[in-house]
Amino acid sequence: MKLQQRQPYNMNQKMMTPIITKVLLVASCLAAAASASPLYRRQSSQESSLVQDAPLAGDLAGVHLLLNNDLDSNTPKHPVIFLAEARSYKDSRHVCDRLGEDLVDSGNLGFAKALLDVTPIAANDLKKVSRLWVKNADTSSSSCTAFDRKSGHTVQLPCTTHLPALCANTLPRYQIGPDVHIDKTKQIKVRTPHAGTYQGYRDQNQFRFLGIKYAQPPVDRLRFLPPQRMKTGDADKAKDATKYGFVCMQSAYEDDAKPNATMEMFTLGAPESEDCLHLNVFTPSLSSEQSGSGKKGLAVMVYVHGGGFTSFSGSSPVFEPGNLVSRGGVVVVTLNYRLGIFGFFESPPSIPRSKATGNLAIRDQIAALQWVQDNIVAFGGDPDQVTIFGESAGGFSMRALLSVPAAFGLYRNVISQSDLLGIPFSSPKVAGQIGAGLLKYLGCSPSDFACAQSKTAVQVQKAEQNATTDVTMADGNEWLMSAGTVYRPTIDGDFFPGDFADLVRTGRYNRKANILWGSTRDEEAAFLPYAFPEPIPLDEEDKALAGFLLEDRTKKLFTSPAYALNKSDTDTIRNELSIAVTDLLWACPVQRMSRGTASQHSKVYTYRMDHGRNIYSTFSDLPPPFCHGRICHADDVIPSFGSGDVKYDSAQTGSDARFSRQVIDRFVTFAKTGSPNPKKDSGVLGLAARNEDVTSVKWPEYVSGEDRVFVFEETTGRVEVGKDTERCQWIEKNVHYDYQVHAPNGKFVPIFP
Repeated sequence: MKLQQRQPYNMNQKMMTPIITKVLLVASCLAAAASASPLYRRQSSQESSLVQDAPLAGDLAGVHLLLNNDLDSNTPKHPVIFLAEARSYKDSRHVCDRLGEDLVDSGNLGFAKALLDVTPIAANDLKKVSRLWVKNADTSSSSCTAFDRKSGHTVQLPCTTHLPALCANTLPRYQIGPDVHIDKTKQIKVRTPHAGTYQGYRDQNQFRFLGIKYAQPPVDRLRFLPPQRMKTGDADKAKDATKYGFVCMQSAYEDDAKPNATMEMFTLGAPESEDCLHLNVFTPSLSSEQSGSGKKGLAVMVYVHGGGFTSFSGSSPVFEPGNLVSRGGVVVVTLNYRLGIFGFFESPPSIPRSKATGNLAIRDQIAALQWVQDNIVAFGGDPDQVTIFGESAGGFSMRALLSVPAAFGLYRNVISQSDLLGIPFSSPKVAGQIGAGLLKYLGCSPSDFACAQSKTAVQVQKAEQNATTDVTMADGNEWLMSAGTVYRPTIDGDFFPGDFADLVRTGRYNRKANILWGSTRDEEAAFLPYAFPEPIPLDEEDKALAGFLLEDRTKKLFTSPAYALNKSDTDTIRNELSIAVTDLLWACPVQRMSRGTASQHSKVYTYRMDHGRNIYSTFSDLPPPFCHGRICHADDVIPSFGSGDVKYDSAQTGSDARFSRQVIDRFVTFAKTGSPNPKKDSGVLGLAARNEDVTSVKWPEYVSGEDRVFVFEETTGRVEVGKDTERCQWIEKNVHYDYQVHAPNGKFVPIFP
């Protein structure tokens, strides 16, 4: 039996209920276009081999990529490489040559003064620098040319003078496309404290180290077990970090001829494998400094991808972080974690937790965060200044990492985007039912763990489809189908001590973490067209909603005056459904959980995205169904990374670039300071401190009971107070949230506070 997409509404029969997760519904339409496009297939230009004699970053004593990045595809960026170590002119030019460049042209330095004054990258090193070597204007002169920061002009100095230097950076920004050649020849090596040596490459914006294994491949007897630490091996032998690794096993679609359609769209056609526990490091700064030197590195942002815990990967071009890295002056890490049954297998009591612990996806994420703590200093990052962020299932993961004590010491700040905060963690009963079903469809006895480990990955995938279908169709599990949440982290009383709502009430979550969370304005609008491709006639309202709002309590939503139908609007039912379900699953739970965490003295900031960029229009030829004029689920992802121009025929200009600057500057400021409000002329915050769209509006910390929301708009932001309070109070009184009525312990959970 195949995973089914939500079937379109039919006036003559009851609408089929969803089995596939919400995010996969969105992806299915994208994937249809992607599977036929050469853009999304791995290209020979992306294959690479290691360059011999690539320099070791530590030997160069500070190599930093600088550019004045306004995120606009059409404006000049003037990228340069800053060599922090003071050397003679000859030696500086030699280092540039080792990097495949020459000193920057002295006749084109009009940008240099402003760039060096504003960049947050290598800011401490630059404070001490007044002059830097540039390429000689007159090769016949016995003196050499240096750039004077104070005057903004060049001066001639004895060539034996020791100065830092500016090399050219002639590489383009990273893009994907059928005719795009990715130059991977400008390579560099990094020796890590605990993971060996890696050889990556650079582009205009960043050094890229791809496909780094952070745990042993979870295959054979390691399948369904917690991640095992990697063995370093030969610490001096360079490992290839010039290409992405495998993506984790994905969920299939009905069309067996295109089982990897989603993967084609979001991972450039990378092969699926259980050997997928890789991470990728993107940094603008490499130096010889190690922990204990007294110097702090750059803030680190670790991204956990979404996809319903069933699909996608950290290597998606949607998450291309070059603009985030270079504008923000941060180190970005993206990662893979096990998905579907590979990431959530458990089957107690037949298989005890001593054998199959469960929650493998979250354990993978924690293993990656531990790798960051151990090794990120070698990539210019500060392990004491880690922010974790994620969208959709990635946002759900943020909630999980706020709940698991084993993760508490691995990050400082949390940015959670579009987490279904109204949905609770899973109970061992439901998770165990999926695991037991898997064993049954694999032909294994209920307690034969080794049997499940011995099957092929494809056999597991096929059995998984049947097992999840059985569970979601079982009596009492109807709410799982309407919420689209088959896989979720599971409460086990040990690793996961309780549901998030209970942990907030009792103060047992990570209260020390700074939290920034929110949603888009029209989250549910992304999913409605798959249930209702066309407007619903008013006389078919009851019949249509009976197959969509599956519980008596959720059917009450349309009795609220806040969601009253406008009979003059031919699409009023879908319009009001979008508003009501967005409130129920996203917007109102954010407000409630913000009250709870604020009452526990956590530092919390809430937002709503009233502007964005649709993934459909950027990464496929398809128009965005029903999302035109709306800000749908995932419309905040591209602005968060500034990845709107990563596709060869797309651009990021005008209002798109301006909005992305606002989002990135807020998020990066939060990652650096724990507050999304940059102070003017703050050197460490770079361009964010000079962005008037950001500095002109203060984003207030959430205060319990005031329901403050920062609203991201196209040009700047604004603060709303109490706008949603009445609607949310009505839901809390008459409908309740899923985490209240479907708590893992089976008991009703009162609202807190």
